[in-house]
Amino acid sequence: PTPPTMPCASCGEDPSGTEWKSDPLRWELNPPCTEAEWKYLADIPGAPEYMEGKQCTYMNKICRGCYNARLQIMAKVQSRIRSKGGLEELQPSVKMRKEYEAAHEADLLKHRPAKIDGLQSAAAAALNGQVCKLLVKDPETGRWTVELVSGEQKSIKEANLSASKDIDMEWEIARVQHLSISRDRGPSQAGQGGYSQAEEKPAPRPLGQATVWPKVKGVHPGAVVRLQNLNAAKELNGRKGRCINFDSETGRWKVDLGDEFKSLRVENLTPAPGEKPPTAQSAKEEKEAAGAEAVRKSALNAKEKYAEDYGWDG
Repeated sequence: PTPPTMPCASCGEDPSGTEWKSDPLRWELNPPCTEAEWKYLADIPGAPEYMEGKQCTYMNKICRGCYNARLQIMAKVQSRIRSKGGLEELQPSVKMRKEYEAAHEADLLKHRPAKIDGLQSAAAAALNGQVCKLLVKDPETGRWTVELVSGEQKSIKEANLSASKDIDMEWEIARVQHLSISRDRGPSQAGQGGYSQAEEKPAPRPLGQATVWPKVKGVHPGAVVRLQNLNAAKELNGRKGRCINFDSETGRWKVDLGDEFKSLRVENLTPAPGEKPPTAQSAKEEKEAAGAEAVRKSALNAKEKYAEDYGWDG
């Protein structure tokens, strides 16, 4: 074919003797590759470096080398996305996972390391700055039973505990140092301050799993949704959540509300694609707003309430 007057639309080069081709992602794939599909593939670990800085599709001719590279990407679009029902049917992308992890980086979870701080009493102040491992939370008192590096257990208020990736690392370092000291002391003292049930692995992040779920547009692993039509828990209606995974046995979605998880039917979810995923802070703000709204409605007389509920102005 006659070479174009401009260089390759993809790589910007003009290799001599090349065969100029039309972009297969635009002209051979039906329908053409979308920006969302391109970004999804680019987020997958091991994605080819070729994808960095390149467009999803090109109108103008491309060189043979770029054509071959994009043929491979076209095959991935078909095998990794379209053959599995499209993007809405897939597990959260790497970007979604990173967003999820960032939103929950400071979550206090069973068996996760934490740091103690803010204790005021003279007897407990010595614990400030120490790392520990979370064992179990008392739902009535809100206190965590924690295990110190020494193996000693304490009951600490949740407000005096914090977690992060840095604290995870601090715990590992402190644990290794303590074990080293215990070995130096010998067998007779090695058991003092050893590790027990706290050495279990941290609770896994509840991310999406490969499963079968109802084909509802906008409701899939990683999707942001709003809760609706709940009768037993009406206070949750309107709350924002993020779909984690679908339990095919119960027919319910596990939904993260930012401060708790709920198991919900698909009919109680409405897609909210333009909103950011929930966090502990957003959940707190939604609860406060709901509380203020409840107080406002409680002050309405019967006529005002009827007019507001049914759109009747009296």
